[in-house]
Amino acid sequence: MDTINRQKTIVRTSIIGIIANVILAGFKALVGALSGSIAIVLDAVNNMSDALSSIITVIGAKLAGRPADKEHPFGHGRYEHLSAAVISVIILYAGLTSLMESVKSIIYPETPEYTAVTFIVVGAAVVVKVILGLYVRRTGKACASDALVNSGTDALQDAIISASTLAAAILFLCFGWQLEAWLGVIISGFIIKAGIEMIRETISKLLGERADSDLSASIKATVCETEGVMGAYDLVMTSYGPDRWLASVHIAVPDVWTADKIDTVSRHISQQVYERHHVIVTAVGIYSHNTQNDEVITIREKITEAVLSEPFVLQVHGFFCDMTAKTVRFDVVVDFGVSDQQELLHTLQEKVKALYPDFTFCIQPDADVSD
Repeated sequence: MDTINRQKTIVRTSIIGIIANVILAGFKALVGALSGSIAIVLDAVNNMSDALSSIITVIGAKLAGRPADKEHPFGHGRYEHLSAAVISVIILYAGLTSLMESVKSIIYPETPEYTAVTFIVVGAAVVVKVILGLYVRRTGKACASDALVNSGTDALQDAIISASTLAAAILFLCFGWQLEAWLGVIISGFIIKAGIEMIRETISKLLGERADSDLSASIKATVCETEGVMGAYDLVMTSYGPDRWLASVHIAVPDVWTADKIDTVSRHISQQVYERHHVIVTAVGIYSHNTQNDEVITIREKITEAVLSEPFVLQVHGFFCDMTAKTVRFDVVVDFGVSDQQELLHTLQEKVKALYPDFTFCIQPDADVSD
């Protein structure tokens, strides 16, 4: 889905949510006031917070759709993450407010008066919320919109709240059990939990998460399909909003390639990755791979085996051996669990120096940033 259609879909879905929630909130507020049901009144307030969430989603989508400019050369896509964070805070606030009102109702109980209209309105609200929630969440996943997914999830939780309110009313009429306030406490707990989880997820994305394993693996596979490329490494991916990825990658190529050949291959890789995965490759780094001396193969195998035997070393790449200058250079991917990276590099130097004391070694540590 292209950016324009994606934005239109998000806005259209959000407007549908706004209209539905405002209508539901109006009916519930009226019924709740007439029946004296604190649960129904709180449900109406919750619907209004959902409408506000949808408005924020629209604003976020509009701001995120603004083109790149001098101050923000990578676009404004992260506005969507910010709007998702605001919605998460609203959900958390609604949960805390519901909890306080429910506790007050436990301390100062009021006997509700239910009518047939109450059951019809609340029952209809359950059906509408389930349909709306499934639609919004499915659309959000299709558009990669966290704000819509959060709104859809919240709508499904609202359906559970409305259904619980309906069940409490039935129990009151049948057995005289006044459970609304206690039920409100339980429901508030679930809302608060959901709000906290959404905030954590949004903050994680704003901080910068590891790229999806399938996406990074498929990009490396695309790079390696290019004729002459002997490996793809150090794939670094940065997100500037949903489906807005920039990346850099290193490739291993024969040591006899010319600058013209490397330039041609680099441009081809950038084009292929964008066409297949919609990821912009900003840079293609080069590792020179020995092709002129068979003795290097043996040296590479022995050194690789020795290095990989060390805990916290995940991969060896970028290996090049200059037999004339007696130098060897290579990179090691180091696990984040290592406590002292410098100590590890010192240990690796000692290991490879013991194998080939006449050589000088340059070992470059790389972080485990992608699969």
